[in-house]
Amino acid sequence: MTHDGTALTADLVRTLLRAQHPDLAERPLRLGARGWDNQLWRLGDDLAVRLPWATATADALLLKEHTWLPVLAPRLPLPVPVPQRLGAPSAGFP
Repeated sequence: MTHDGTALTADLVRTLLRAQHPDLAERPLRLGARGWDNQLWRLGDDLAVRLPWATATADALLLKEHTWLPVLAPRLPLPVPVPQRLGAPSAGFP
């Protein structure tokens, strides 16, 4: 569950994808990992969906990463994932 009580399920992730990124919505989806602040869902073989879940500050952390990783990635000595898209809060996932 998220910090506001929303249960993160494959059905919820699929619903969010259909609403905000319909071109990705039918790719295979499976839970990848749960961390302290977010969950990672594998989307096909080459993408991931990261959702804030455990703390009220997780949203801000993801926004910072979305802003800075594209800037920092080319300067780092090893490859790092770079965010491709950003979702928005919705009624089903505030």
